[in-house]
Order: sequence, then C-alpha cells, then structure tokens
Amino acid sequence: MCGYLFVSGRNKNTFEIDQHLLKHRGPDHSEEVNLNWCRSRHWRLSIQDLTTHSNQPYSKQDNFLVYNGELYNFREIGESLYSRSFQSDTQLLFHSLKQDDFESIRYESGFYSFLFIDRLKRKFFGARDHFGKKPMYFFHDNDLLIVASEDSAIKTVAKQYGKNLLINNSAIEHYFEYKDLHFGKTFLEGVRELAPGSTLEFDFDNWKLKEGTSWKEYYLSTPFYKKKNRDTHTLGNNIENPLSVLKTNLFNAVEKRFLADVTVQIALSGGVDSTLLALIAKFNDKFFSRALTVSSSSRPSELNKSKFLCDSFSIEQFVVDFDSLDILELLEESILAQGGPLSHPHALAIYALTKEAAKNGKVLITGEGADELMYGYEHHKNENTTFAFIQHNDPKEFFEKTESGTNEIDDIFSGDNILKNNNLRDLEVKTHLLSLLRRNDRISMRNSMELRSSYLDFMLFKTVTDLQESGSLGKGKESLVKIIKKFFDQYEVDKEKIGFYVPFDEWFNKHKGLNQTLEAIIKRALGFFRDELKWKLKEGVEIENKLAWALVNIGIFLDLQER
Repeated sequence: MCGYLFVSGRNKNTFEIDQHLLKHRGPDHSEEVNLNWCRSRHWRLSIQDLTTHSNQPYSKQDNFLVYNGELYNFREIGESLYSRSFQSDTQLLFHSLKQDDFESIRYESGFYSFLFIDRLKRKFFGARDHFGKKPMYFFHDNDLLIVASEDSAIKTVAKQYGKNLLINNSAIEHYFEYKDLHFGKTFLEGVRELAPGSTLEFDFDNWKLKEGTSWKEYYLSTPFYKKKNRDTHTLGNNIENPLSVLKTNLFNAVEKRFLADVTVQIALSGGVDSTLLALIAKFNDKFFSRALTVSSSSRPSELNKSKFLCDSFSIEQFVVDFDSLDILELLEESILAQGGPLSHPHALAIYALTKEAAKNGKVLITGEGADELMYGYEHHKNENTTFAFIQHNDPKEFFEKTESGTNEIDDIFSGDNILKNNNLRDLEVKTHLLSLLRRNDRISMRNSMELRSSYLDFMLFKTVTDLQESGSLGKGKESLVKIIKKFFDQYEVDKEKIGFYVPFDEWFNKHKGLNQTLEAIIKRALGFFRDELKWKLKEGVEIENKLAWALVNIGIFLDLQER
C-alpha cells in the first residue's frame, strides 16, 4: 500500500531522495525527513484514514516511522491492548513501537514492512510480516546503507553515491534452474531481501546492521502458524464442528479485508476460492464495486461462470481479454515492475487486472493462499511431492559444460533437517507462496493497487492448521465447497482448475522465428549464458515451453538493465 527508502552514509553527506522514485507505490503523498545522519522518504497510498493525520514519515518528538502495510483491526487492537482509540493503523504501530511493545501486535491480521527510527540514538528497528506479503530490501557496505521497498530503487540511489550495482549472475543462473530466487538473493549484486518474519536493526555509530533471522533459520524453523507458545486469539478449535469454525474464521477474515475508506474490487475467476469470498461478502452485506476476470480464446475459461456469479451477487463484471493485449509489451511492463524475470506467467494476468482495477479504486481482493491453506493443489494428493525448491529447468539438459557453484538447497535438505519442523506444504508457504506474494506486491504496486487475500489471515491460517493436524478437518477444498453449497446450491465445481490462464506458450509458438524483437531477446539471453556463465546451447535443442519462458524473461530483463 506504500513505499519507503532509507539512506545513511558513513562519513559522507546524503543526497535528497527523488520524490518520483517510488511514486507508483504511493501517489497520494510523499515526504522526506533529513536527520543529518540519515534520510528517509515515504510514498503513501491512502486506503484507511484518507486525512493527512497518517501521512509519513510519521513522527513524534525524536522518533520517525516509515511503514508499508495494513493492520486491519487496529481500532479493536488499540482498545484491547492500550485502552485507546487510534485513528489509523500507522498511529497504532507507532505507539506500540514507542512503548517497546511490538511483540503484542506482531501476529495480528494484516501485513507490514517498516523502519522505526530513533533520531537521538541514531538507530532504527525494522521488521517484515511473517508471510512476507510486504518486502524489505537492503544494501550495506563499509560506508553506505540503503533500505527500500524495491531493490531497483536501491540501484538508482546507490549510483548517486558512485556505486554501480551490477547484475547478479548467480541469481540469473538460480532463476533459470528454479524459476525463483531463494536465500534472500536478488538480481543485483550486494542487494539482499530480508527474510519474512525477521527484524532488522541498525546502529549508525557502530555501523552495524543486524538481521534477526537468517534465511537458513527461516527455512528450517517451525512455521509461525504452528507455534504453540502464544495466545493467537483464534476463534476456537471446535473439533465437534470444524466446518463451523472454518466458516466463522473465513467470515471474519473477509470482513477485515473490507476495512478501507476506498472502494473494493474482487478478482473473480469463478473457481472455488474467489467464489467463496464473493459469497461471504454478499452475506456480510459488503459491496464489491466490480469483479474482474481474464479471458483468452486459447483455452476454455471460467468466464461464463464468473458472469453467472456476478449476476447472482449483483456485481458489475469487467473482462480483461488477453486476445486484445500485446503480450510482449505486457512482459516488458511486468518485468520492469517485478525488477527481474518473472516466476509465473500469471504475473501477466495480475498486471493486466491491477492496471484495469486502478481505474476504479485502490483495493483488489484475491483468492491467493487458498491452495496452501487447504492443501488444494493437485500434487497435494501425493504427500511426497511439492512445489518447494522444485527444479524447473535442468541446465545440463539444454547446455554444454554447465558448472554450478555450491547449492544451498542441497545443504539444508541434508539429513532431512528441514523436515523436522516443516511438512512439504509448510515449505511451499516459505517458497512458492512467497514468490507469489513478491509478484503480487511488485506488480500491483506498480499500478498503485493493494492486493488483499482473506485466506492469508493469520488467525484463519493458524486455526485451520490446528484443525487439520488434529485430524478434525480434512485436507483439500471439499470444506470450502460445502460452505458454498450451504448458501448457494446452484454452484458447480469444475473438474479442472482453470483460473486466470495466460496464453504464453501459444503466443510464443505463433511468433517464434517471425518476430525480430522476440528473436533478439532470445539471442540476448543465450549470449549472456555463453559469455557470462560459459554455457553453450546444445545442438538440436528446441526452444519452447519452460525453456522459452526462462529465456524470454532473462533476455527482456537484461535489455531493461541497459536502458
């Protein structure tokens, strides 16, 4: 919902931060504070409390807060914890940090990434939410620290200080193999991503930056929603009627996502996940201003089902037609927004949906996280398969003389250490889901939109996991379908999950060998592999499917970095 950038120089003056740098993340207000030993600028996307009272950096006396996120039930939290009424979640978070009481709100419903700066002590304390919905990136060397909501902004600011952050070749290699990045890697040398749930502390006088949780600890540790040593305020684990508990928690989660002083829209494919959210909203007397969906002639869509639901729930429908879109242009825009190659073709659908949604509001509800919550993917029927750390492309299949460095993934799986505290679904939450959340943040915020997912409500996730592990609630989406049928018995479940299909393969096969721009992009990617990684494409290799997706993404990213 917002963006920020912090910069501090050791034995050097800092420069004013360009007010347009992250304007897409917060076009409603931007302000910079200069504390001599550091500077910080915030860009605000106003969603709750549209007045100036919650503009940032938010300050009182010698403390300053830059915050990206939402704490949905801040009024309720304020009354229960502090017997006070707060006008916004920004004010609640500031008060909690000022009281050194962050632990009391750390697991509340919402998401966040923030820095709390102490001007006199010349220190800051920062943190990121446990799902990793909101990002935090940083660059730190012997005389410069930059912390920001986007890594590409760090590159721009570092250049002002004479530091040219080069492309991280090992990250390109890792992306090609896993279609994702792990262990805090980014596509820029020297720039790191903070692990979800971690804190970040900085002491200017000692020039020390401390991460609370390493990525290895993040992967190996018990998931936050399985920890038993705190009062999570879940709405009961009634094993006698688990479906009722699930329904109650879902209704509460949806209710919270409507806490906004702007209009709310929904991405409605017609599948189980989004249908249930639309149904709950209707019965909660909540109103979606529009329902957005995606259609393509390349494959049967759920367009008719989405239209039927919109008519039944009295929601205006808008269809994003991929047949009318320039896929190559959409790829460029999405990769620029992401700051690197895309992990998922669905990123193009998210970009098109949020670009359209931005014309009518600032909040879009999605069904993200339902598959992880309910063990809803097809592969979950086999307990030995997972999306976590999955190899998508084997370099040896396509290239000659491929040599790779130490594989950190093999290291954490050695001796099955990682499975002591995690099952395979938990690892998907920490990897695959995290990549979806990265995508959602960067691409939606490029269009000044906030994506919200009811299924990633902490209390819901905690309660459902407890019920699943006790055996009182089955794994799979049958429970969600039962809730739908209870209120809307006309709904029919499709045999095959379709969702927002993006016709990349069809588009590529149609244009390869004919589109000069596309051929140049592939040539650029192959040249990088040849020159930088010493990988030469094997003779007779057909560029298609997963290989085509990786090469097109890498080629476009490399071109963008040179502009």
